[in-house]
Amino acid sequence: MRYLIAETSWKTVGLSKAVSDRGTLVTRCEAGEEIEDFHKIGEHDLVVFDAIQLLRQTSLIRLRELHPDSPIVLIARSPDAEQIAAWLTAGADTVIDETAPLAEMIARIDAIARRAQGAASPRLNCGPLTFDLDARRVHLGDVTLSLSPKLYEILEYIALRPGRLAARESLLGHVYGFENEPAPRVFDVYMCNLRAHLAGIADAVRIETVRGAGYRLELVEPAGAQKPLAA
Repeated sequence: MRYLIAETSWKTVGLSKAVSDRGTLVTRCEAGEEIEDFHKIGEHDLVVFDAIQLLRQTSLIRLRELHPDSPIVLIARSPDAEQIAAWLTAGADTVIDETAPLAEMIARIDAIARRAQGAASPRLNCGPLTFDLDARRVHLGDVTLSLSPKLYEILEYIALRPGRLAARESLLGHVYGFENEPAPRVFDVYMCNLRAHLAGIADAVRIETVRGAGYRLELVEPAGAQKPLAA
């Protein structure tokens, strides 16, 4: 997943570093007025910033309009119940007290990001594959697939959207953020390598290329499997 975090306080800087160090993709901005611009350009699974930025140019309503499905998390110092209610009404998904331990903050934002993608827990089953979304690992039975960070991000992105088209442009933006994107042939090599990792289970799960559009993860029903009868 990719988080957008405004590093405008020591707390948000520490939070950004902690989630980045464990492997989560992070888009960083250093000024509150940049939050909306970064969110407008890129697609993010979560937006985190200090509530004090709302006193400047950041608007919860505008952020929500840009990407209605992206959760918004505010960090605030000892907010009262009335203020929290106002922020939630304006578009925030949750408010975390900045005095909370860092581990608790990370657990909270991870849970919100997962649930926004339809994953109730860090464990995501996708056909024969099992994802540990927090540890950023993919298991096939008792075997852990040896995926590079970029291959993991590609597979996680399309696995969270099974059966749905993952537009190539959106996938590139997710994996590379505001870095220079690779030449098209380089990304094609990544996809070939990812398919090679899944070759042994191609009869159960495969990545379909939709020419000129993107990719789709297809879960294949076993031959002869019977669908349950409608009630």
